[in-house]
Amino acid sequence: MTRLFRVHVVRAGDDKTPTRIRVLLVHHEPWWDEDPLPKGPGFFVQVLREAADGENGRPRGPLGDEFTVEQSLDTEWIEAHAHRYVARVERVEARHHPVDEALGAWYRENHDALERLAHVSTFNRRYRADRELPLEERLVRAEYDVWVTAPRWTRTLRAGDRWGTGAWGPLTTAGDASLRRAFILREDGRPDAVAAFERALALGDAETRVHARLALDDLRSGRGETASTDVPARECEARLELALRLHAEGEEEEARAAFALAVRTDSQVIGEARRRAELESPAEHGYRLARCGELSRAAAHLRLAYGDDPAVVSFALAVYEGEVERALGTDFGGDLALRHGYEIAAELAFLQARASDAETARRLMEFAQGAAGALGGAGDALGYALTTGAAQPIALASEFATRLAHECVSPADDQPMHSLVEATRRHLPDVAALGCRLQAECHEEYAQFEEAAHWRDRLADLHS
Repeated sequence: MTRLFRVHVVRAGDDKTPTRIRVLLVHHEPWWDEDPLPKGPGFFVQVLREAADGENGRPRGPLGDEFTVEQSLDTEWIEAHAHRYVARVERVEARHHPVDEALGAWYRENHDALERLAHVSTFNRRYRADRELPLEERLVRAEYDVWVTAPRWTRTLRAGDRWGTGAWGPLTTAGDASLRRAFILREDGRPDAVAAFERALALGDAETRVHARLALDDLRSGRGETASTDVPARECEARLELALRLHAEGEEEEARAAFALAVRTDSQVIGEARRRAELESPAEHGYRLARCGELSRAAAHLRLAYGDDPAVVSFALAVYEGEVERALGTDFGGDLALRHGYEIAAELAFLQARASDAETARRLMEFAQGAAGALGGAGDALGYALTTGAAQPIALASEFATRLAHECVSPADDQPMHSLVEATRRHLPDVAALGCRLQAECHEEYAQFEEAAHWRDRLADLHS
């Protein structure tokens, strides 16, 4: 998370008057145990340098030449040198702080809109007051008077400037900065990249620590720039193996983060992880968190696995909250998101069945089968649940599959039944045989004897 804050220049200072800067917290999680708002000069020297770096439409100023991006991400360097540029900082006002339960829920429900807001600025001309102000007014914010050591350090600032900053604040947000710095050092081939990744490992949250571990594994193995993170298949394998290793070592938080990142690359790893270590899927883990009243943690974990598909996260959260009708009305927007949606629906259908909510299980499975059918594979949702081990109890899977077999019969289109037979031939061979028999009988009824013979041959192959 590289943009946790927005900054507004309320007043540009001069020789006698401090600069006033409003800091807004763009994202918030209720389990944070440290005040997320910045306190000292370290944060503000980063902001002032950013305002003078000449990037993304921002002007170029003297402070932009004083130190590099890499130095600004070095937490120790910033803490040691910030006083050279910022003499004093005073918080003069705070609003919506600390965060109450209602505001925490608002942050969770508006995550996607706030993520967009983080990238909007007056410099890139994407800032629209009528759209952004209602969001900004709800955010945790504080105003600070900032005294600099020389007027030239604020020369580029103008009252009304607004942007999402990459500056890090409290130590709990410094892990991401350390990770970004480490990748810069690695790209430059510098030997101190290892120490930078180790610092990210010490400071970061679970996701940051996972990325740091993966990079350290690459560096120490000599892979360097040909790291597993450069190739999707290798990236997925590395994340899964790290998850399994951390799970075996009892590092559950990091193991879940590594596994979620593997799922983001390829959801099919869920089956392998279940077989090798009985790891629950991200959707199942989110369901368990939600049942314990930790909906924000559930949302964060889902975003880690499906962050590129916010509709998928919204779908799962609606199911967790018991809002099945809202979930089923989700607009997924694309084939990949829809596939992830039906995979999660299939997983949650069996969870609901095990929790004795047969009606919700039925509706979710019907949705999963319909969505899979829309993508050309009517049996793919059930096949996914069977392959990944989510389809428990197996008797319920057989019931779902048998019902689907009768629905797939068609004299005009063999594809739905083909999809079902392929999905069930290994785990539910009786259902696969039923599908072949039903489709053969249908073709015979319509005097389509060549097609019927094909399905009779498939039935014989299943029995051989």
